[in-house]
Amino acid sequence: PRVWSMMHRNSASMGILAAAIGFMWGALPIGGQDAGAHLRGFLVAEDEGLPVEGAIIALVNSEDVVSLETLSTRRGAFSLPVPPPGVYRVRVTRIGYQSWASDTLHIASTSESRTILLRVPVKPIPLPELSVSAQNDCPTTPQERTQAFALYESVLPILASVASTADLGALRMRMIRPTIVWKRGGRHYAQDTATVVVEKSFDNASPAYLETLGYAEVVSDSLTTFYAPDGNALASPGFLATHCLRPVASESEARVGLGFEPKPSRRVVDVEGVLWIDTVDGGPEELEFQYTSLRPFLRRHLEPSLRAELSSRYRRISFHGTEINESMFGGRFHFEELAANRWFVPKWEIRSPVLLHRLMVEGGFGTTVWPVAFPVTTSGEVLALIRREN
Repeated sequence: PRVWSMMHRNSASMGILAAAIGFMWGALPIGGQDAGAHLRGFLVAEDEGLPVEGAIIALVNSEDVVSLETLSTRRGAFSLPVPPPGVYRVRVTRIGYQSWASDTLHIASTSESRTILLRVPVKPIPLPELSVSAQNDCPTTPQERTQAFALYESVLPILASVASTADLGALRMRMIRPTIVWKRGGRHYAQDTATVVVEKSFDNASPAYLETLGYAEVVSDSLTTFYAPDGNALASPGFLATHCLRPVASESEARVGLGFEPKPSRRVVDVEGVLWIDTVDGGPEELEFQYTSLRPFLRRHLEPSLRAELSSRYRRISFHGTEINESMFGGRFHFEELAANRWFVPKWEIRSPVLLHRLMVEGGFGTTVWPVAFPVTTSGEVLALIRREN
């Protein structure tokens, strides 16, 4: 294969915890999206020539949205499927190092796979000190913040790799989703099971959406979507800007917890929980989380539709305050290594709230309703990986 050696240039910093190493890329034609066309290469330190392991290598489009990304292996190797034609930049990030980026890259409609050699400058920055100072409004001690960021740094490249498996193959999954059944007396919820083939085990809102608008979205008057802190969300600078981190002890020496919770200033539906990390291999095991600030969201977006539904059938409706136990709502993600330096979520579950009425009492002065937030479960489990034929 043809080998291209890439030099570097400086660019703006991508944030304290997204600090990185980088390179310069001229406008070179790359193959189109024909089957088997890949951009492969090796990442090495510019001075010593040693492989750079655990760097995130991403193709970013003209709108600064990541189209494809992967991690470099212990040998510094990486591979990405060729994206659709367009203008891109190549971004290489490695936690704890200065940020760099490439010049524009023009993708042509060819089927040629190429191998490139990236020579990058390695310029470390004092990550723990910067991270701790950036979170001084959190209710944790400096020592706790330093310990938490050390844990976060250790799993961040893995979390960033938990995304699409398009370059490896497709996932056959069993999905269980709630469905609305209309019966006499109103809405009822059932479960629907289906087997699907997808390229990622969980669809989520973008990190930018979660940072700005939170983990719930109104779809219609009676339907909402609740999101979860997946790998992309946890690895984003926006997550750190809106959450506090803390170390969490475990009864087992084989794992340790990285706790997170919204900053006190957050007023949207958010998440708090623990990411459990294996202390032997350093990888994440599972994520447990709960939703926060649900009551004002339900009152604003779901109570009106429930009132309208019941008012159409009963006269003089009066509502008591909505009953909600936030500990009932949240979810769990499991993590597993799919291939060298590639991780995925083989099993996940989300318990999101819907608003029903627990009791109705009819009397001479009308009907009294007690609304209650009830959990419905959406889950997914990977049954098999359908390998892509190269």
